[in-house]
Amino acid sequence: MTNKVAYFSMEFAIHPDIPNYAGGLGVLATDLARSAADLGIPMIGVSLIYHGSDDRKRAFDPGKFFQKLPETITIGIEDRQVKIACWKYDIEGKSGFKVPVYFLDSYLPENKPWDRDLTRELYDSNQYTRLCQEAILGIGGVRMLRALGYNDISVFHMNEGHSSMLSFERLKEENGDLDKVRAKNVFTTHTPIPAGHDRFSHELVQRVLNEMVPHRVEKLAGHEEFHTTKLALCTSRVANGVSKRHAEVCKKMFPQHDFLAITNGVHHRSWVAGPMKKVFNKYLPGWEDNPELLGEALKLPDKAVLRAHRESKKVLLDYINSSPDYLVQSTLDMEEDDYFDAETLTVTFSRRFVPYKRPLLLFETVNRLRQIGFHKLQIIYSGICHPGDSYCNGVMHELKKLQLELRGQVRLAVFPTRNLNNAALMVAGSDVWLNNPEPPMEACGTSGMKAAMNGCLNFSSPDGWWLEAIAMDKMAGWEFGCDVSGHDVFDCDAIYSGLKEVIRVYYKAPDEWIARMKHSIALGAYFNTHRNILEYKEKMWNI
Repeated sequence: MTNKVAYFSMEFAIHPDIPNYAGGLGVLATDLARSAADLGIPMIGVSLIYHGSDDRKRAFDPGKFFQKLPETITIGIEDRQVKIACWKYDIEGKSGFKVPVYFLDSYLPENKPWDRDLTRELYDSNQYTRLCQEAILGIGGVRMLRALGYNDISVFHMNEGHSSMLSFERLKEENGDLDKVRAKNVFTTHTPIPAGHDRFSHELVQRVLNEMVPHRVEKLAGHEEFHTTKLALCTSRVANGVSKRHAEVCKKMFPQHDFLAITNGVHHRSWVAGPMKKVFNKYLPGWEDNPELLGEALKLPDKAVLRAHRESKKVLLDYINSSPDYLVQSTLDMEEDDYFDAETLTVTFSRRFVPYKRPLLLFETVNRLRQIGFHKLQIIYSGICHPGDSYCNGVMHELKKLQLELRGQVRLAVFPTRNLNNAALMVAGSDVWLNNPEPPMEACGTSGMKAAMNGCLNFSSPDGWWLEAIAMDKMAGWEFGCDVSGHDVFDCDAIYSGLKEVIRVYYKAPDEWIARMKHSIALGAYFNTHRNILEYKEKMWNI
């Protein structure tokens, strides 16, 4: 077989109905695979698939989307041999080139019930199950590739530390020669927060994986505990952070290692909405093959850009207005003013509700928000909470209260879910994309890139990809606040001051707004996965 790069990722966000993604990591993995397919780059993906329920009538059926392969492998879990099956999905590029993604699965009748459930839930919170999942992905992934006939892989790319145990199998293949393993391993980390890196006790690792664990594992994965990111770093010849700022943060976290800065991107063909695609096809012919042509967006006709955006905005607002559960919750009847309208500035915050992303910063002083946005602002919030996530559920509860508190003054819609479908609607139809992480906690962020390609303007604290974007083009959006942590009071004041300016331009300076939309679109010339994967190819893969 001719495939050369094996890309391991716990997530691939291929379809809204496939329960294989939780957020940006899976979306990025799929966007990279799509760009590889477009560019004819010999890449294969390796992941897991999650059945979600022991009730076979309710469990996810991969046969609806994937091809079941006859090959199986086994992996030792404690004293048991667990059988692993494989499913295949081909990501097809614009010219027909295919990037296969292989999904591993323990939900087999031959396995004990508890072993079937090893691949039940993505990111299982149980340490034992999580360790087994990562062993299946890493060790099992390499074994499955060999069973499928992939014996000439030149690069094993670990997308986060979840797959780091692939190095165990590679060490076995290379008779313990660490240099040979490193020569083919590369690693990408997306996590600037220590708590985001998976750790397990050495006792648990030894008990569960037994003979698969190399004798010098403490030197590779840490002496105090088994640290998956350390294992990935120590067994790779090169590693990267996912933005310039993030690479600097990684170096501080792991000073004994070096990190390239390769900023993430998005797959332009997948995320530009239909109305805007028509504009690009007419005035930027060839942009689908060469996203660098988006850099010529300034020559797009104002009316065409505005018309396309209004079409997408209407689709988004129709979706919101047809789903009353997203709007204000009240015992009173819905009134006309409760519904979103196309003329009002629409600001969207769509990301995980975690403390460093400061989801409630915009509402820190509600009276000031009310004064600034009175009948001039409508806001969309989108997030999904695990039942056991007290912080996230607390944010969701507060947003529901704010809907009532702001009723008749500032509209607020709350999506209790985030999926590929409503993500596409929001990045295409929003006027402003709000992002206010506490610097330097944002590794990169990609949703704002998708929004920018659709003419939506970013309004963000200076972190992640936006640090690079706003430096490239000050007209592409706005930044606010400090570029270091610990300044919430200042940042709160800055977000309101900045929002006043955003509102002024939207209502009082329409020509400037449209000009900014085109500058925003032009960012797509750089912030795309074609450029991203070509950087991997040149700087990490050497193929």
